[in-house]
Amino acid sequence: MARGKNFGDPTPIYYKLQTALLQNIENGQWAPGECIPPERTLAEDFKVSIGTVKKALMNLVYEGYLYRIQGKGTFVAGTMLRRESLRFYRFIEDFNGREAGLKIKLLDLKTVTGQKPYNRYLKLKATQQLYEIKRSFYFNDKPVVYSISYLPCEMFHALHTFPVSFFEKGTLYEALEKNYGVPTIFNRELFQAATADARMAEWLQTRTGTPLLIIDMLAFTYKEQPYEYRRSYCLTDKRSIFREV
Repeated sequence: MARGKNFGDPTPIYYKLQTALLQNIENGQWAPGECIPPERTLAEDFKVSIGTVKKALMNLVYEGYLYRIQGKGTFVAGTMLRRESLRFYRFIEDFNGREAGLKIKLLDLKTVTGQKPYNRYLKLKATQQLYEIKRSFYFNDKPVVYSISYLPCEMFHALHTFPVSFFEKGTLYEALEKNYGVPTIFNRELFQAATADARMAEWLQTRTGTPLLIIDMLAFTYKEQPYEYRRSYCLTDKRSIFREV
């Protein structure tokens, strides 16, 4: 929607405005957490009524792209996953059990080129560079998850220069959103059962043949753009992985 454009098709004006505002969000003109211009300013800029602006904003709030704070304004929403779900590995003994507190250790971070099939999963050319991030998640000083993540270098410039705490304090989702303005809109997961081979057993300090849960995950940001592929090897013999949707 161009500002001041005379609409000549049957598409409702509020929907055209809604689409234009969403493009501003997806293109990074308005970053997560940023307050967007007041309704009157938007009405003047786009030459539409206040009522049209209100309806467009209301729809974007309903869809989760914006949120309102009474007396302060309308803000761009960040990651749309429930905050509890951002802790990708949530271990409990049963439905009434307390969640286990995990500690994260960064094992390795390097740049790799043309990794199959990860570049294809991330909709990248076969030769584009990726960051490879290896981490372990510990409960009571024992590893329960070993994960390998791949992220596009072009999207996360200079990620390798961040301190170790960037990868060990809090979730990677939140860190990337805060520092790169890339919120997580949704993710997709594949689950499979396996037994630990010698390499996996070494990673998780367990015996060869121990049952494992393997989770493949793709995280998506705006415009259904995948930005992280992650494979996780999880020990679930003592606790189960909990998901709430």
